[in-house]
Amino acid sequence: MQKLDLPVIRTAGGLVIDHINRILFIFKDGKWDLPKGIIEDDENPLSTAIKETSEETGLSATSLSCVCELIPTHHLSKYKKNSYLKVTEWFLLTCDNNKQFFSPQKEEGIEHCEWIPLWDLNKVLSQTSSRTRYLLEFWLKYCKNITK
Repeated sequence: MQKLDLPVIRTAGGLVIDHINRILFIFKDGKWDLPKGIIEDDENPLSTAIKETSEETGLSATSLSCVCELIPTHHLSKYKKNSYLKVTEWFLLTCDNNKQFFSPQKEEGIEHCEWIPLWDLNKVLSQTSSRTRYLLEFWLKYCKNITK
């Protein structure tokens, strides 16, 4: 097997749920996604996940709490004709204030944010990346196993 020698970009993001188990999605570049961003040199992954979720959605960072770390995702990406490996560390976050209004980060291409109930996930799953579906499916299976 050939080893890929690519630069690595580290990012972190949040799968955010509210008190009635709706998941927070952002709509960016014609797709539904979860908030995430690049981990800066002086940051840890969890603080990046909370900061990026707050910046991309307008939710107050103080309303976000970490429940646990989830599985990471990996994918190849291109930026300015250069390929790199993007590794995203994910965290399950809760939002304790669902009455806040969203303020999507338009300069990042985020058109809007929406709480999606679990029963309506098909609305977004067909318009998400495979890595986002993988993360969501993993989390949903995990939830089913712990509630048995």
